[in-house]
Amino acid sequence: MNSIMIREPNLSEVLECIKTFLLSFGRRDFDNILAEEKTWIYLINKKIAKFLIAEEEDKIIGVGGLFLFQQVGSIGYMGVLEEYRGSGIGTEIFRNLMEIANSSGIETIMLYASKLGEPIYRKYGFRGEYNASMHHLIKELPNNQRISNIVKTIKDIPNWVLSFDEKTMGFDRSDYLKARVSLGAKLLVVENEGYALISKLMSKIRLGPLIASNLDIALQIIRKGINSGAENIIIANHPYQQNKIPSLTLLTESEEDTNLKMVYGKEITRKLDYLYAIGTYAKG
Repeated sequence: MNSIMIREPNLSEVLECIKTFLLSFGRRDFDNILAEEKTWIYLINKKIAKFLIAEEEDKIIGVGGLFLFQQVGSIGYMGVLEEYRGSGIGTEIFRNLMEIANSSGIETIMLYASKLGEPIYRKYGFRGEYNASMHHLIKELPNNQRISNIVKTIKDIPNWVLSFDEKTMGFDRSDYLKARVSLGAKLLVVENEGYALISKLMSKIRLGPLIASNLDIALQIIRKGINSGAENIIIANHPYQQNKIPSLTLLTESEEDTNLKMVYGKEITRKLDYLYAIGTYAKG
């Protein structure tokens, strides 16, 4: 570890950071990463996110990120190139991100853990909450599932969406959601009842987050999302939704890619029965 440097990347290095992250998960499809680069730079400049890299002899070999929501932080985009694993590099990136979170006044830290990462996070005191799993959205809808005209696509994010999201999640994500919309995400809404974002992430068009007051509203937004080109969704398999997931999976084909939501620090008061899908794993 003596030759490894942990530091924040320069903006000119962001594209290489994204490539490193993809390669760490065995992905060599670099299509659309220029849009992802634009997103990372926007989040860095707006102080919504901080990223760290592990560098050896001028080569980026690992990466990790911290998203900042006032007293809440979310760690993600954790990845180390396969040939450098097993020497504590990922743990060192993670430890530095935790130090940044603590020095920033963060009281609660969240992440989505892969099977490889889960044991490390438990050693640091993280506790598991629920799984989230990726699903492919089926393009062909049954004939009786018509697209509802109550679901609207709008350009500007209204205050009720921000309030609805905060009530559900337990903390204020306004700056992050506004950033997503500013960067081109479509906003689907059923006024005062539910919303979802459609974004192009890497090479896929994703529906999420999806927050709705009931299952019917959630399904109507999903159908509108499919009709608008959404290709996948990350379903939150928490206890409040266990009996509703079968209804949702009628619209999806499951992919074996499950991650565990983990939390460290102060408990947050949330209304998870409104949460049907998350926007991204940001997994580690």
